[in-house]
Amino acid sequence: MIAVVGATLIDGTGHPPGEAATVIVDGDKVTSVGLARTTTVPPGATVIDARDKFLTPGLVDMHVHVHTPDKWHPELFLAAGVTTMLDLGGQLRDVAGYRAVVESGARPGPRILFTGPMLEESEMYPGFAGFCRRFDATRTEAEVDALADAGVDGIKLYVTVRPDTARRACTRAHERGLPVFMHQHATCGAEAALAGVDSVEHVNVFGQLAPEGFWLAEPAKLNPFEYGGWLWRWLGDLDPRSDPVRRLYDGLIAAGTALDPTLVLYAARPGAIGDDVGDTSMDDPERTRLLPLLPTPVAKELVTRWAERRGAALGASEPAKHRMRRAWDNILALVGGFQRAGGMVLAGTDCPNVAIVSGFSLLRELELLVRAGLSPMEAIVAATRRPAERLGKSDVFGTIAPGRAADLLLLAADPLADIRNIRRIERVIVGGIVYEPGKLLEGLRPG
Repeated sequence: MIAVVGATLIDGTGHPPGEAATVIVDGDKVTSVGLARTTTVPPGATVIDARDKFLTPGLVDMHVHVHTPDKWHPELFLAAGVTTMLDLGGQLRDVAGYRAVVESGARPGPRILFTGPMLEESEMYPGFAGFCRRFDATRTEAEVDALADAGVDGIKLYVTVRPDTARRACTRAHERGLPVFMHQHATCGAEAALAGVDSVEHVNVFGQLAPEGFWLAEPAKLNPFEYGGWLWRWLGDLDPRSDPVRRLYDGLIAAGTALDPTLVLYAARPGAIGDDVGDTSMDDPERTRLLPLLPTPVAKELVTRWAERRGAALGASEPAKHRMRRAWDNILALVGGFQRAGGMVLAGTDCPNVAIVSGFSLLRELELLVRAGLSPMEAIVAATRRPAERLGKSDVFGTIAPGRAADLLLLAADPLADIRNIRRIERVIVGGIVYEPGKLLEGLRPG
């Protein structure tokens, strides 16, 4: 049994913290939450003195790709305070195996939820074929049923899935109690909301707003990188306060469709030209102390990706840099506008893709969400309560309350005063087991 005594409690609900609190953990569950001055610590409990410290729920990364065994490093997530992750595209044999390793206690790591492979109804992009599965659209319901029977936590629809197929997939997934996540190309903008998609990934949903001269005849023919490049070409000229933007917000909100913008993914471009895109001290290979701790292929790819971005930026003209900065400002404005309009924003990173370090990049995602216009409290909720709600697991994790999972972060400084203080993690508790971030990282050191 553990008693965390005297903390300022940021419980994930969005309610402001009150008096100093004591949280009692028994096994892998929180059993009691009360005022420190009136809560009795059970005899024999291990006491963690949390006076002048801050307690939050463990964080959730809503967009992860576990990749292959040689790129798997679950301890890195825990060291950054990520106690739950959603893998949005991996073969079942891999993600189920990784989940089993953590659940067995063989390696410390976060709770692992997954969708299985990204579903495509047409030709797959070869670069991501290892994470996808092509299916016959006439058997959409059978495909969803097979994944549901395999124990997935949601369904991921990918770039070639058309609106009618998405609607059928969503209907069956919801019948099976599963949320649906979508990376949009063939299905555009609010079409995903009308189909019943529960969360749109990245900022592709704003592709609906492209001006006439940039309309795409066959968006599903573009691979994910080409589609991203297309967005950058015109987003800088968009008015984030325009009526078409508001109508798109309204369509998403009316359907209850969340947005997981993965801002760290887009920050790579302005970051490469030297702009301030948040605290990159843990993911820039020229600065991070994590590089020697990463699996070799992950470290190599991180260095390569950052070098590619910086190399491309060297040849960019000043007008091109100006267009990029305008587009980046508009991306932030669109995300913040959606939140202010009443939309649900989720925190995800797409790690370890495109120069994104697992775990620690979620901390920068929260910083960027605040820059987009969310309050620090809203950003924390986007990485705690909101993910649990979207996954239908509010009774399991996401908030600090009796009966919830004992997934907690003890911080040395107030993240509501400055969201960057979310990095000041002294202890991570996952499933009732206490870890120190420094020791987790030291355990990754070769030899």
